[in-house]
Amino acid sequence: MGFNQEEKEFFRQLGLRLRQARIERRETQEDLGVRAGISRQLLARMEQGEPSVALGKWIRVSSILGLLDTWNQALTVPVDPFVEYDAKQRQLNKLRKTRVRKK
Repeated sequence: MGFNQEEKEFFRQLGLRLRQARIERRETQEDLGVRAGISRQLLARMEQGEPSVALGKWIRVSSILGLLDTWNQALTVPVDPFVEYDAKQRQLNKLRKTRVRKK
């Protein structure tokens, strides 16, 4: 499977961030690999941004480094401001049409 330049750059950045997190936590590739159940060589490939590494491996290493919540953020679908605005307008219109009954 071929990746375009933008996708390759994404993986490269992902690898750099993973490496930065590992170094900040003073973990060696060997130690982190053992904890994650992967080889040091595979971890090195991940840090180089190798796109063929299984997503499960990325998730496992991210979890060990305390970065699991960042995956949720990465896959959050942004809210379309126009959809949000339209929903608020419908709600306001509904409120305006509601009759207030006097007792």
